[in-house]
Amino acid sequence: MLPNATAIVAYLALFATVGFLFVLASLILGWFLRASAPTPQKLESYECGEPAIGPGSVQFDLRFYVVALLFLIFEVEVAFFFPPATVFGTAVHAEKGVRTVFQAAEPRDGKLADVAGPKARLTHFSAHMLALVAMIDLAVFFAVLLVGFAFVWRRGDLDWVRAVRHPATPVETAALMARLQRSDMA
Repeated sequence: MLPNATAIVAYLALFATVGFLFVLASLILGWFLRASAPTPQKLESYECGEPAIGPGSVQFDLRFYVVALLFLIFEVEVAFFFPPATVFGTAVHAEKGVRTVFQAAEPRDGKLADVAGPKARLTHFSAHMLALVAMIDLAVFFAVLLVGFAFVWRRGDLDWVRAVRHPATPVETAALMARLQRSDMA
């Protein structure tokens, strides 16, 4: 007998409550058991065994964070290539008549049994269409990634040293020099 929806929600609520209570109990127990003896040496910033130089809250260059964030974004999005690629590979194998993941490994009556039932067999046409849809899905996703990468590149977020625009004409150069001389005099 299958449990009804209310029983499933009750089990999930019970699981979440017990998990929350375990975390809360661990935090409270740690608060009571840990030693509390702050000394000036313990309150100093720890710099990998080296004596601290300056305040501990030094503002790092934002470029480090931007490059790390861009790496994470593009690295995580690579994981989204695997499901359509798996579907594409399965469809290509099914199109060629090779045994696929839709079929069980043990034969029944000399034939391969389908995991999802007899209606789960892919015909040649449906396997071809599935492969085509998976390839289009991969192409669209890759195009979106390339557009995002081009945008970030064009915006200059990947340039470690940002270039300063130099005057292109002699008139602009003379105007820039005059402006700099006026600012030096002031």
